[in-house]
Amino acid sequence: MAGGKQSPKDAKASKDAKAKANTKGSPPPENEEDLEQVLFQGPLFDREANLKANARLVQAALVPVKSMISDALSRRAHTIVMEPREGRVSVRFVIDGIAYPAAAIPGQKGMAMLQMVKLLAGLDINEKKALQSGGIKAEYEKIPYHLMVDAVPQRTGGERIRIKVENCKVSLTKPSDVGFPSALKDRIRQFTADRSGVILICGQPESGSTTLSIVTLHAIDPYLYSVFNLADVKGKELTNVTDFTPEPGHDLELSLDRLQRREADVLFLDPLTSPQVAQTVFEYSDRLSFVAEISAATPTDAIQKLIEWVGADAVIKGLRGIITQKMIRRLCEDCKQAFRPNPQLLKRLNLPPETSVLYRAPLPPPPDDLKAQTVEELCEKCDGSPYHGRVAAFEMLEMTDGMKEVIADGADPAEIRKQMIVDNMVTLQKDALRLVVEGKTSLEEVQRAFNAGGPAKKRPAKRRPQPPGK
Repeated sequence: MAGGKQSPKDAKASKDAKAKANTKGSPPPENEEDLEQVLFQGPLFDREANLKANARLVQAALVPVKSMISDALSRRAHTIVMEPREGRVSVRFVIDGIAYPAAAIPGQKGMAMLQMVKLLAGLDINEKKALQSGGIKAEYEKIPYHLMVDAVPQRTGGERIRIKVENCKVSLTKPSDVGFPSALKDRIRQFTADRSGVILICGQPESGSTTLSIVTLHAIDPYLYSVFNLADVKGKELTNVTDFTPEPGHDLELSLDRLQRREADVLFLDPLTSPQVAQTVFEYSDRLSFVAEISAATPTDAIQKLIEWVGADAVIKGLRGIITQKMIRRLCEDCKQAFRPNPQLLKRLNLPPETSVLYRAPLPPPPDDLKAQTVEELCEKCDGSPYHGRVAAFEMLEMTDGMKEVIADGADPAEIRKQMIVDNMVTLQKDALRLVVEGKTSLEEVQRAFNAGGPAKKRPAKRRPQPPGK
């Protein structure tokens, strides 16, 4: 996720950057704005981008793609979406989880930009009917980025491009990196104490479930357990985890047998996407611990899918827990305002009665006070949002005795949620209130995040250079 305060733009560095070609073989930019532009440094994953063989495409679309991505990075976008719509290519920037319209590019130019992104990521620009994934190494304002690119064919024709922005200076692999509660970390360590059972991670699209799965893996004590990785982590570095490469021709079952002989304790797997893989994992869950994603929006949905794939008995016997998270906008530290909550509010929200202060976004000035500062004037960092970055609320469904009974009785979704409350499990709503008490977000933002709808969408303001000393 791109974020954090940036230093003022260095004029000399900007001049030098513009003097260089943004990718080897690319033409010099024309009519470039006097703003620092992103520097493309080649595809990720040992791919190649043959720009010379696509000189016409480069001439037509490289500069507009540079401008689009520079604009997105200047606004702290963590996702860029390009999608053909009614003869145009619609561009959206997702900032702190909220999508903002960024541009509507005329068809021919927009399609050229789609192809240019694919070319920069080392994808096959002639393949439009199959999902492709790649990435681009980039630098902006002296910060290295990985731009993870997915080209997704659409039923109506054409492709949808999704660019996920990863700031290489921001690590999101350890529990401390994402504010993982210590109690949740302790529960994961308890689940793996006997070197058996399955821990799964699920979530809504764009909820960060892949990052959460890596964080969950790092919650396990690597000094007590032998941890092996069988997953494609797309270049991410796993700490104290041994990579395992299956022998040619070996299926998952043979690989698990080999790992048992190597005295493995915990295995990190690619997402469970088929009944066959899930059945093998649960067959070995009495001898090995597993951590993996599953494609499900909620833990309740994951339970339903697992029962369909492996049966209720296997779920009851082998599953230890299912973890999910919800990203919530973080209050800007520079302009959030403290207030004293009344006892009735604390009681209604089941917050600790000793809570003496909560925080909220700054209130807009009275309309008749022309001298009062606007939110934008109060804080240049947040540009009037006034939120900056995101924090995660977590949830864990545990296989308690009561939950096992609910699953054996048919796993009714309402009963599963009820049992989570009865067993005092960590739920998203409960953990979101923890973030409120800690001053990381506001009650208004929690209400927005858990209810349909959201704030009115407008083009987000560009990030402003911060004055010296800030």
